[in-house]
Amino acid sequence: MITKIINTLCLAICAINGFAQPSVEFDTKKVDFGTILEGTINPYRFHYKNIGNQPFLISYVSVTCGCTAPVWSKKELLPGDTASIYIEFNSANKNGPVLKGVNLINNSTDPLIGILIYANIIPDSNFIVFVDSISYMPFKLAYHKSFNQVMIPLKSLHKKGFNGTISEAEILIKRIIKESNTQLYENLWTSYENNMILVNALDKDLQIQSAVLFKKELLKKKRLKYWMKKIKK
Repeated sequence: MITKIINTLCLAICAINGFAQPSVEFDTKKVDFGTILEGTINPYRFHYKNIGNQPFLISYVSVTCGCTAPVWSKKELLPGDTASIYIEFNSANKNGPVLKGVNLINNSTDPLIGILIYANIIPDSNFIVFVDSISYMPFKLAYHKSFNQVMIPLKSLHKKGFNGTISEAEILIKRIIKESNTQLYENLWTSYENNMILVNALDKDLQIQSAVLFKKELLKKKRLKYWMKKIKK
């Protein structure tokens, strides 16, 4: 009899815990940018509402491509409240139809919410890449009519002793930016394509500042080794 009562209580507690969860409703979980030019930044904001009875929290956001930069609230969303997640899709160095994903790890009844991004990218003759062979080699400085880039080849890092993947190299570079220069960290966004890490800036001055920073921190073996140790901790 006692065992039966305990089992009944356990089932009741599990049912309560299962019911007492946040649940979110999105206005949409996909965006189609249509036909866009190479090198453009395409923003979109996904709105959602907590329709559950507990606070909702997005603990982590992962992307299927470094070309997609998400920004989301790190605070709990109370029942009945609304919020949004902002994304920027960078079409640099891409061509033709693309499909990218953003995954929201959260505490709701759907712990892995997927967002889809569609686009058809056509080449843009205004997307120009030039190389400053004196100051920033082996980096490339790229210019587009709407933003600037520092392009860092993965093979350049390998020559200095970095043995990680392209995604690990992006993490390394983000860490360097974050701990070295707050202004750069707040105004740059990163991506990677074809074994090239792309550090993007709307302001050309920030492009130059970041190139100077990377020359100091990435092209010297001792400094690169220092940062490699930091990201492994």
